[in-house]
Amino acid sequence: MFATFASHLATPRIAGLFVKRSKLSRAEGDVQALLARMHHRLYPETTPALASYWLKTVYSGGYSVRRWKELDRLLELALAEPLPDPSRDALIDIRNWIQETIVVADQKPASVTPRLQPVRASFSSEQLTAYIVRLLNEWLPVEVARLLVQESESTVEQDGIPVLAIGKALERLLVREHLSQATLEMLLEPELLSPGYVYPADMEILRDVVLSLLGRTWAPISSVMPATLLCVAPDSHLPADYREALRDAFLVRRPWGEEVHVPIAPVRAIGILKHERVLIGSIIVTMDGRSWESENLQSDEQYSVVYQPIGRLRIDYSGDHAGLRVPWPVNRLRWSGGGYSRDIFNLFGREWRVSKWELDADRTWLNLVFSRVLPISEIFPADMKSWRLRPSSVDMAWTALESALTSSLVQGSGEPIEQLRHADLIPLGRAIAGLTELVTGWRSPTYEAIETQLRALRYLECPVVSSYGRVPWRILPGPLTATFFMVRRHPVLLALLNDVFEGLPETLNQVTHQRAASGSTSPPHAA
Repeated sequence: MFATFASHLATPRIAGLFVKRSKLSRAEGDVQALLARMHHRLYPETTPALASYWLKTVYSGGYSVRRWKELDRLLELALAEPLPDPSRDALIDIRNWIQETIVVADQKPASVTPRLQPVRASFSSEQLTAYIVRLLNEWLPVEVARLLVQESESTVEQDGIPVLAIGKALERLLVREHLSQATLEMLLEPELLSPGYVYPADMEILRDVVLSLLGRTWAPISSVMPATLLCVAPDSHLPADYREALRDAFLVRRPWGEEVHVPIAPVRAIGILKHERVLIGSIIVTMDGRSWESENLQSDEQYSVVYQPIGRLRIDYSGDHAGLRVPWPVNRLRWSGGGYSRDIFNLFGREWRVSKWELDADRTWLNLVFSRVLPISEIFPADMKSWRLRPSSVDMAWTALESALTSSLVQGSGEPIEQLRHADLIPLGRAIAGLTELVTGWRSPTYEAIETQLRALRYLECPVVSSYGRVPWRILPGPLTATFFMVRRHPVLLALLNDVFEGLPETLNQVTHQRAASGSTSPPHAA
């Protein structure tokens, strides 16, 4: 069994490093964070992703050779303690990398490439939830498939998808979006999601990647709640709208373990208790991936259905189709009607069908097979606007335009723009170059002149916005962005900037509610 994190710190050799000193060194804090995250890991099989992105975070932090050697010694002490195999193997891999890359060479690694600056504006919480669902359920499998096609067949694990491939695919998708720091931090908020939306193991790896992009080694503790209803026994007396009651479910910690309580309205509870036998058979699933079975109907201060944990659910990717083994709330010797293959379950953002059922000494189990990914319209209201994935080709096209604009300014020629491979972006390139030339000229441009150029740019953007999106702020030349910062108090120009460009800095990402008419009075020259 995994020794608790406290026991790691309480051992004589490690206590002197982590507990007795009033202030931890940076290496001590990072190792402490790693051990804590390993201890709280929901799915130990994903530990290689945790170790990889923790090491990547430390690497990006610019350790000195002395600090790397200190880190190596601390990991050696941690390996002297009892550890489960996934954690032990991960620590050994980290130490081997440090030994081979740094200790033997006695020099620090090469400098790290700076992280990309954000391009897109921040999400609302509703948009972010829809984005995470699509990211993990729709886009991630496609990106993983691309990675595995590029990799040698020898690197593919026999028991399913490699967790490192999942991490790498998520990192590529997130970096491609150029999400702001505020948005990345929102991805760590547990209350946004439900086990009905996403697979907790995927979410755990996503947190590893996000923390690495943020440059953090410490992670918030994963939340147990919320809960979702998996199934109800056919003869259960629970009300038809019981699924809605799970919104108020809460976790209770007892001396003997944890329970989930689902409050029931008194009138509903009394109706259930009127029956000669109280039948409340049901299974719920919580955000930490555990399944729970209804135990009893409690009537202390309030009526609640009490659930006891059964075990953690795991998707099996080793077969031709993804599979999931789930408990059934009542034991049975046969499946009534023989039509169980038509039964459908929605869980982890996926639709599942029963392939077979099994009976052991404790309960009945259903073996489910993956049927389809639930469309976003079936999970959220149809009027919710979900985030669209930005293809890598689009990001590359904007980067090419950015390079062409830079070369054009340096050379004093429009030729680099005219030679763009993406011909449909050439008019936009000309317009941006012209606007840059306007603001860098020897005469200060008027607000009206800048407004005219921005309106022309918005017009030229219309034919390509459906394919490329709006012009990313990051590709604009420095002199142009500096001018835009100086006109942020002009309502017309501020509104136009928000119309034309994507991912404006916070100080400019505020569209005025009162759009002045184009002929409104304004100062004669840009400040």
